[in-house]
Amino acid sequence: MFHRDLALEALGSLLNSEVTSVQKRSSQVHHSGVAFSAAAAHEQLSIKQFIPTVLVAEESSEVSNSCFLHIQNVLQGHCQAAGFAAAVQDTPTGKIFVIDENEFFASQYDYDFTNLRDTETYRRGGEVYERPCGWFRFGLKVLDKYDGNTWLGTSYRSTQSVPGEWPVSYHGTSKQGAEGIIGGHYKPGSGQVYGRGIYSTPFMVDAIQYAKSFTSNTTGKRYKVILQNRINPQYREKHLQDRYWLIPIPAGTSPSQEQVMVDRSIRPYGLLLKEL
Repeated sequence: MFHRDLALEALGSLLNSEVTSVQKRSSQVHHSGVAFSAAAAHEQLSIKQFIPTVLVAEESSEVSNSCFLHIQNVLQGHCQAAGFAAAVQDTPTGKIFVIDENEFFASQYDYDFTNLRDTETYRRGGEVYERPCGWFRFGLKVLDKYDGNTWLGTSYRSTQSVPGEWPVSYHGTSKQGAEGIIGGHYKPGSGQVYGRGIYSTPFMVDAIQYAKSFTSNTTGKRYKVILQNRINPQYREKHLQDRYWLIPIPAGTSPSQEQVMVDRSIRPYGLLLKEL
């Protein structure tokens, strides 16, 4: 139902670019006998560079800009209707990213939530964990990619947290969007309610409003895509009755400093897809 090619298309939607893999390219060359042009701009993408790359891609995203205007109003106490970005479309950047599927995905952590409905309360990192019921998760290969694996909890999962793990949040769009504002768009003065940084939410009902959508070339169907992350509570601020979590990134932060802040604060571990 959810083929790996869909995951590549979902990544492309988040990055507003084409995403392929070394495995897929090898298969295409094998069947066609034609090598890829060396002149084509192919940029390698690792799992640790994923969120920073998404954030950069969103600088030119009309969808995320629309989301940003919406969430700015929401955070400042104004109400807007859901579905505000439905008519907005992005223009692809023309970039081509290449991943190694063996280093990017962890299929043993794929999980089909599409027909699940929770009757119990789950917790992760001491916070309520709203499982993504109705969605399919592609597991991302993050084990041993950071400073240990305690932040992920344990492989055996119950409804309860384990010591040292981080809580779960959802990141539907990025940089200028509701779950990933990092571009310094809040102006100084009395109108500045919330700060600069990366926003996410522990609630799917909020994340889905800002999730990007794409029509699959593989199936012809339309899907929404959301990132499932772990958030380091040491670097998190809570806003709007705990519905939005902010990882502050001050203006003037260098790219290398920003990478350090992202690595220590927010880590993706699941790519969520939902058929519309």
